Amino acid sequence: MYRYYHLLLILAVVFVLSSCNKKGDNSNQTSINNGEFAWKENLSVKDIPDSPIKGKIDGKDINITYVNFEKWRGSNDNVLNFSNKAPLNKCGFIENDNAFHLTRVGGDMKEGDISKDTFLKNLEGYVADFHVTENEDMRKISTGWNLALVIDEINDNVVKGKIAMCFKDDNKSWIAGKFEAVRCNN
Repeated sequence: MYRYYHLLLILAVVFVLSSCNKKGDNSNQTSINNGEFAWKENLSVKDIPDSPIKGKIDGKDINITYVNFEKWRGSNDNVLNFSNKAPLNKCGFIENDNAFHLTRVGGDMKEGDISKDTFLKNLEGYVADFHVTENEDMRKISTGWNLALVIDEINDNVVKGKIAMCFKDDNKSWIAGKFEAVRCNN
């Protein structure tokens, strides 16, 4: 009879230990990404990585080499552009690039936090999209998007901050990280 109780005790201990290991495996899912940003349906400022800007556009990695902040005089639009190519001049036109755009229509972007935590939520006065160029043929993609943006500094020359923005396209495009944008007055 004691053997029976010892066997039950051993089985109980094995069960408890194996349950603990399974629970531990689930808690490490975030470490699979090695602390790197991944596309999310819900965003907050705490999700923005404290690393240089990067992302995926239309299913492919994108290396952001140029960021600018455009202030349009006539319309008073403010636009943040994140591109994989730089123009010939500091604020010049870029051809055949792949880029993300965040526009504040008819108003200023200011220092501080801005968020649109879900795809369904509306952020009054803001529009986001991206475009992909293949063989000199540009496709503009406008779809659901979310956003977490922190603007730390705006001066006459640069805009500094960090961003996380995901799009609800089939390939789960996103951009995230710290940036320093050239300021362009158009």
